[in-house]
Amino acid sequence: MTEKITDSPVTEHRIITPGQKKGDSVSARARFFKKVQQQTVALPTDGSVAADIQAFCQRMAEFAQQIQQWFDGAGIRVTVASKYVQDLSTVGHSLNSGALRYEITTVRLQNDPRSVSILPEQLYRGGEKGCVTMTVNAPDRIPVKQLFYLCMAPEAGWFIRGEHQAIVKNVIMTEDIFFRAIENLA
Repeated sequence: MTEKITDSPVTEHRIITPGQKKGDSVSARARFFKKVQQQTVALPTDGSVAADIQAFCQRMAEFAQQIQQWFDGAGIRVTVASKYVQDLSTVGHSLNSGALRYEITTVRLQNDPRSVSILPEQLYRGGEKGCVTMTVNAPDRIPVKQLFYLCMAPEAGWFIRGEHQAIVKNVIMTEDIFFRAIENLA
């Protein structure tokens, strides 16, 4: 049901929701912004964004080093490289209020024809910080492709979850969980 309001130069219609009485002054716009405010995750300001980027880059470098140690002498090719991330998740949270660009470590594991790519994507996503995708490609296995989302755990290490799992399903990524996730690389 809608209510027509005629006391302004522009005719406005408000939706009357169940439990709301005709004449209540809460507009759809006000409800919308109230809902946005309730669901918005507070992102850090300038100083902590730089610190978060530094921590993200450091954590990825340490992760790459750990992976190299795990696979040393195993016959699996480990390629550690870097890429530049133009991070749109930092818009409005840096001194220039634009997206920040930074260089960060990437990892690729190759066991022909199977591979695992570990690629940093962005600093913030929802309530997560330090967001990385880990893709397991195994063209000769089922499933052919598996996608995992990693994010930085609060103090050290990483959280991991499957592609279709909610953030609440994040678990601390141990060595055992990592190797179970990339099992199709073998």
